[in-house]
Amino acid sequence: MARLVTKFKYLKPNRKQRAGGYAKYIATREGAEKIDESFRFAPATVNQVKLIQRLVKDFPDTKEMHEYKDYLAKPNAGNATDFISRAIEDNIGAAAGRKTYADYIATRPRAERMGSHGLFTDDGVEVKLGAVSEELNRYNGNVWTVILSLRREDAERLGFGEGKRWRELLRSETPEIAENFKIPMENLQWYAAFHNESHHPHVHLIVYSKLENEGYLTEKGVQNLRSVFARDIFAQDLVSVYEKQTQHRDDLKKESGERLAEIAARINEKGFDDTVLEEKLVRLAGKLSKTKGKKVYGYLKEDVKALVRSVVDDIGKDERIAELYDLWYERREEVIRTYTETLPPRVPLSENVEFKSVRNAVICAAMDIVRGTMPDAEQLNEEIQAAEPADKEVEKKYLPNFKTTWQLYFWAKDMLDYENDGYSPHKAAWLLEACAKRGNTVAKYRLGKMYLKGDEIEKDIAVALQWLSQAAEDGNEFAEYLLGKTYLKGEDVELDTAKAETYLRRAAGRGNKHAAYTLGKALLDGDVLKQDISAAIRYLKQAADAGFKPAQYVLGKMYYKGEGAEQDLKKALEYLAKAADEYPNAAYLAGKICLTDEEKDIEKALRYFQIAAAGGNDYAEYQLGRLYFFGKDVPRDEETGLSYLKASAAHGNEYAEKLLESIRENRNCFAAVAAARLFQSVLRLFINWPEDESRSRLDRTDKKLRRKIDEKKQAQGLKQE
Repeated sequence: MARLVTKFKYLKPNRKQRAGGYAKYIATREGAEKIDESFRFAPATVNQVKLIQRLVKDFPDTKEMHEYKDYLAKPNAGNATDFISRAIEDNIGAAAGRKTYADYIATRPRAERMGSHGLFTDDGVEVKLGAVSEELNRYNGNVWTVILSLRREDAERLGFGEGKRWRELLRSETPEIAENFKIPMENLQWYAAFHNESHHPHVHLIVYSKLENEGYLTEKGVQNLRSVFARDIFAQDLVSVYEKQTQHRDDLKKESGERLAEIAARINEKGFDDTVLEEKLVRLAGKLSKTKGKKVYGYLKEDVKALVRSVVDDIGKDERIAELYDLWYERREEVIRTYTETLPPRVPLSENVEFKSVRNAVICAAMDIVRGTMPDAEQLNEEIQAAEPADKEVEKKYLPNFKTTWQLYFWAKDMLDYENDGYSPHKAAWLLEACAKRGNTVAKYRLGKMYLKGDEIEKDIAVALQWLSQAAEDGNEFAEYLLGKTYLKGEDVELDTAKAETYLRRAAGRGNKHAAYTLGKALLDGDVLKQDISAAIRYLKQAADAGFKPAQYVLGKMYYKGEGAEQDLKKALEYLAKAADEYPNAAYLAGKICLTDEEKDIEKALRYFQIAAAGGNDYAEYQLGRLYFFGKDVPRDEETGLSYLKASAAHGNEYAEKLLESIRENRNCFAAVAAARLFQSVLRLFINWPEDESRSRLDRTDKKLRRKIDEKKQAQGLKQE
């Protein structure tokens, strides 16, 4: 596939011009560039090789140029010259400033001219090169430069071998340029010049706003513009690709809808062979039955949306659907390769906005489970509530009204709703038992959980284990998790590590994040199960990757402290950051990592400490107080620093208390700072003493002196690590 090579840079205002070797080369390049054609195929000269190495080092993005690829394939003098010329040309703005850049692209040899120069802009606007150059020279805002390049054979084939087509392209996409540079159309200013190079014709584009403080370009904006330009340039090549992509998308939507309708029908009739997917759809149906308003994905609560996405991803594992999704992505990536070699990661089917209709198909399938055959709700509810569940005649009379087990199940759930006037856990248990006896695995789990907890009905461990075991045999991951946790704790049942581990492993193997975390934590602690660090980390990662915050926090602490795993601050920060919004301690540790030399980022450190402090973490308050009061790495702000220290002290932090006391005693705060730092430095001498000499020398150290240092350190509120 042909490819458009693009380059986006901006020229900062008031920058020092870097004339150096580049500017000199630019000034004399035409003469230097001219070599006898007979020598084009000779090996590149030593000077050319050295200059290429320098250019690639100083301007890494030149590696993406067509000319560089040609040089690597054939490192001869001709290809070396072509690359050097383009590399310097593309970076002339960095070398010699804006005015030079505008003058150069407009007047250089092989610039396609319209009069005395080759600069052009919107149709009907006359371009005066001198005025443009002087305007750019005085302009104090950011100026962006864009370069679009094609191979000669592609340019000729697609009709972009002349400046006219490039002018038409840029003028037609002016609204896109304005939108992605975040510049209002009325303030957008751009100029361009077409260079008809022999091998790689290209266009230079200068973009800025008439208002100096306006406009910015994000990475997303860059990608959007690359896509827009490539779409227009390669339109005729991509027609068949788009057609195939559309066909794959339509086929996938149709296949997903049919598959979901089939699953819903089988669940309503006699049950479905995939118990995990069945359970998710049933849970979704239960949530939707209580959802007011539109039953459309965009209107649902986040927990319901998450369940919908989970079902979509399960459907995506279907062999035919997975195949169609792969084919659709292959066509999409074929398009992306027209403007970049770096492909973005594929997203799951549930997250792909192109397939939003699949989400709503899942919602329809869930609703079909309980729609259409439900008996008269109001009448049946009154009759059942008035009846005595233990009466066999009642069972004989009313249960046949329920044509599917799911109707029984949802009726029972209604009776377990506290807000429902018909709340009756005992009658709900009766309906659930009838449902469970008909083979409904979700009812078995729910019934077993009720008897195990004893919150809604009288606790009965034997009955609970009976139903939970049956649900587990059906492959119910929640029943397996509950059984595993119960046997692990040894509450209400005799501790059984073998059963606990078996059930938890089975549930984790089905993707249950709670089971994965519980098992991982047990294997890590080694108190009940035999310690197995590698297995513990594997299960904890499974739970963490599934978004389970406790697992993310535990892993973060492990990598931070180097306990159970080799210390890795990068990994620690990754996990702690994910857990920071729910775990103040995680936010605090993340902030501490951001203060280390390895992961130094003061802004992030402050943000994490503030999150932790908002959650009541007194150590985070202490750290913020020290940072602001002493002005280390942040602008000094005594008032803010003292407020954090006082809050920390109020929460019982002894280091904050000592530091506040020291500040009050020392009128000269800077003396307190100096003293604190002095004691820190002395302490480091002891900590960093050579290993082979430390014991003997420390033994000889005056114990009284060391004690005084420790006392002073504590008095300054310096936490000992």
